[in-house]
Amino acid sequence: MTNQELFKQYVETKDIELRNALVESYLYMVDILIRKYLNKGVDYDDLYQVGAMALVSAVDRFDPSKGFEFSSFATPTILGEIKRYFRDKEWGVKVPRRLKELSAKVPAAKEHLFGQFQRVPTVAEIAEYLGNTEEQILEAMEGGRAYNSYSLNQTFDEAGEVGENPILERYAAIDETGYDSVEYGEIINIVLKKLSESEKYIFQKRYIQNKTQTQIAQELGVSQMTVSRGEKNIKKKFNEELQK
Repeated sequence: MTNQELFKQYVETKDIELRNALVESYLYMVDILIRKYLNKGVDYDDLYQVGAMALVSAVDRFDPSKGFEFSSFATPTILGEIKRYFRDKEWGVKVPRRLKELSAKVPAAKEHLFGQFQRVPTVAEIAEYLGNTEEQILEAMEGGRAYNSYSLNQTFDEAGEVGENPILERYAAIDETGYDSVEYGEIINIVLKKLSESEKYIFQKRYIQNKTQTQIAQELGVSQMTVSRGEKNIKKKFNEELQK
């Protein structure tokens, strides 16, 4: 029986043994995808576990009726989880939690103030916007430099320029719609017009800047559950457009 047939059966039955068989048949993907992230301060076994859990999640969500290859769907899902793991867990030196949280808010504050002033904001302006002292902002910015996996999440080339399609590159990591097709460029534009301002903000932070729901909730001053509901609405709108 082919994997495609197994997927069809699993969608119908949700049999755990079928899922396990599918996961085992694609574990080689995890081994291949994590190799570029080795020698970055994380053990092979830890990365393999993260990748394997992402693979299980991808198998659970894959819809064979769409006619796409599973590998095209699973790859961005696995890579997205690996990048998230580095972003959330790996710092070059021990940094206090309060500095990590404040450091995560600084980029969004800079972005907001840049749009307001049409220039790079000063430390004093960032401090006033976030309700902190200038010393705290400087300390957070310095602590942020200890983070050792920036390159895993950036959308810039080596010269510091934004890539041609950073939105498309990030969009590949959306769980339910991680299929590889240039047609999604048009779908993104269509759906973005239907999103509310808060949903656009969540989309940008979650799928372009690859931030966690907790970080976004902190920036917006809302609960993580509120951000989660917003993300579900975004995915629903994308899925509705995909079904047309």
